[in-house]
Amino acid sequence: MVSIKDVATHAGTSFKTVSRVVNNDPAVREETRVRVQQSIEALNYRPNSAARMMRNQKSGVIGFISDEVVTQPYAGDILLGAQQVASEHDKILMVVNIEHNRRRRQQSLDMLLERRVEALVLASYFHREVEVPPELSSVPSVLVNCFDSQASLAAFVPDDEQAGFDATQLLVDQGHKRIALISLDPAIVAAQLRLAGYRRALLQAGLPFDAALVVQGEEELGMTPGNCNAETAVANLMALESRPTAIVCGKDEIAMQVYFLLLRYGIRVGHEMALTSFDNQRLIAPNLSPGLTTMALPHLEMGRAALRYLFSAEADNSTRLIPFSVIARESHLLKA
Repeated sequence: MVSIKDVATHAGTSFKTVSRVVNNDPAVREETRVRVQQSIEALNYRPNSAARMMRNQKSGVIGFISDEVVTQPYAGDILLGAQQVASEHDKILMVVNIEHNRRRRQQSLDMLLERRVEALVLASYFHREVEVPPELSSVPSVLVNCFDSQASLAAFVPDDEQAGFDATQLLVDQGHKRIALISLDPAIVAAQLRLAGYRRALLQAGLPFDAALVVQGEEELGMTPGNCNAETAVANLMALESRPTAIVCGKDEIAMQVYFLLLRYGIRVGHEMALTSFDNQRLIAPNLSPGLTTMALPHLEMGRAALRYLFSAEADNSTRLIPFSVIARESHLLKA
């Protein structure tokens, strides 16, 4: 293994000078810096990170604890956004997936703190309230896609209420008066907030709220998002004396089912029925025909914002609402 003294000999300088170059000391002359860097490359030298950590009292590592974020195709952008900002600051993420396992979460926290992580991120793959482990107070920490009702830590969550408003407003703008909502499990935060946004859009447009137009398209599991079961929801809407002309779907998986279920009634999305949704799942939304107009979850932006907060050294523990992006395709437009 190439040592720092080998680099010093190759560059014709002292090992202390090499150390200063490795640690980006601005006092090193540019000519010397270039010579040392050339020797580092020529010898393929890798600094001893453990020794540097002992000297600087910094590990260069940020712990990232998730409950299935890394296994979900759309929520994984939280990790990507966090990694992008960490790299900008020459830090790396040490990622642990705990899958709602309390014991594993404790083991993961202990392991990360033993490795002297500089900060911790606790992320969830869906918007929910969490219990914050007391260990998070020992280092700068932040919550992503989840929140603590006690506001013990800064949290970055999607603005589901505004997204519900926007998804409904798109249909209001097309002149629809009978707009249905096929909702998520009512026990989860996103369902409650999106319903509030839906109702606000109707109120603002002067349209009455009709409880018969709000039907559930997801099984009630409470702690986690449920399985889609849109068949009963669509049947209930089609049984109404005055059917809706537009539907807001709680998520893209529900919307995909609705496309096919409506065909049983001779109704085509984009012709006899307008549709909007949430998530912008890459394998669903752009591949339906017509393309699904949907509200893209701000996972990438939440990951970035959370890491920027950690590096800013702010001390504001409020919850930040990160806006969705409107991905307009054709499903909310009706063709003659």
